[in-house]
Amino acid sequence: MVVVVAMGVLPAACSDGGGSGAGDLDGGLTGEPVVVGLINQEDAPVGSFPDLRLGAEAAVRHVNTDLGGVGGRPIRLKSCATRGTAESSQACAAKLVEGGPVAVIGGVDLGSAVSLPVLETAGVPYVGSLPQLGQELTSDGAYMLAGGTVADLLGQAQYSLDVLGAKRFGALYLDLPGVLATVVRASEVVLKARGATDVKLVAAKADEADFTPALKAATSGDPDVVFVVFPAQACARIMQAGQALAVKAKLFFPSACAERSVVEAAGSAAEGAYFGSAYLPVGDPSPEVEVWRSRTKSQGVLSQAGFSAVMNVHRLLGEVPGELTPAAVSAALGAARDHPGYMTHAYTCDGKQVPIMTAVCNPHVRILQYRDGRFVDVVGDWVDGADLVKLFG
Repeated sequence: MVVVVAMGVLPAACSDGGGSGAGDLDGGLTGEPVVVGLINQEDAPVGSFPDLRLGAEAAVRHVNTDLGGVGGRPIRLKSCATRGTAESSQACAAKLVEGGPVAVIGGVDLGSAVSLPVLETAGVPYVGSLPQLGQELTSDGAYMLAGGTVADLLGQAQYSLDVLGAKRFGALYLDLPGVLATVVRASEVVLKARGATDVKLVAAKADEADFTPALKAATSGDPDVVFVVFPAQACARIMQAGQALAVKAKLFFPSACAERSVVEAAGSAAEGAYFGSAYLPVGDPSPEVEVWRSRTKSQGVLSQAGFSAVMNVHRLLGEVPGELTPAAVSAALGAARDHPGYMTHAYTCDGKQVPIMTAVCNPHVRILQYRDGRFVDVVGDWVDGADLVKLFG
């Protein structure tokens, strides 16, 4: 009943391919389409992330045109745009379920706490590539093939401790209840267990008019490192606040902020900023990165996340024995062990990769730094901070 009311009040903005005709993405394949859903936030006051959908569409076009779809059947992408509200997320999930998808790809969905239960009830697996919030990290029906913000934070902490030798830490994080906030607060225990002498945590609202006071509070202990845990739309303003305050600490941001639009909006304030990313850097010579670059116009992490998610789902669908059903896809995901990931580290969906965050299949990230107009891979390999969670007891 709640879903029906929500759909009546706020119609789901759903389409085949996000506005492109379905035939444009089918690549000439005429077999029965394999429907894959996509939930992603667009045109919302709290943030819009169309590049993720565009990356997913580019991957669908590549799969159908160049790779023959799934055994000759085209993947048909049905996307639904949420508006940053719980009602729109719930309506999107309900609308997508009606279309009979074998899986739904999770983009940036700030209402996942209400969209995921709809998918769980319908038995449709939710495949994430850039998780932001708690429900995505713990749902029984979710499979995060990239660890998102939590993996970014853990990897950045591991790098700060082991490589930078940091002892004093600050954190400025989104004031929103859930697993993510719990992890940030638990970081004080974890970091002190690893030798940190001071940890200062400061929460702020996503729509703060000015982040300078909050960042000033987070840096009041003269930290070596400050972790920023916010959605992409706030990152440029936080970078500028850091420049205005002449912050000397190294600032670390989540992967969603490693976007050309973010650093361009920040201007010179972005220089030297660090980021976690579950994806190989844009300039990496790997064939998978080259395929993505050659088939997309947007060259940021959001586009990578959408492209990677579709390519991972395509690869998995080709391995499912028998009929392609949501249950069969869920079984294949749950059985994945050290499975190759597209532009990512391999993933294992055994519920044990990150303690307490059972949906995360891959906690590995690259540590990037923005220097002279480029995102530079400062380690040159994957960093995994999942074991830090064990220190919380």
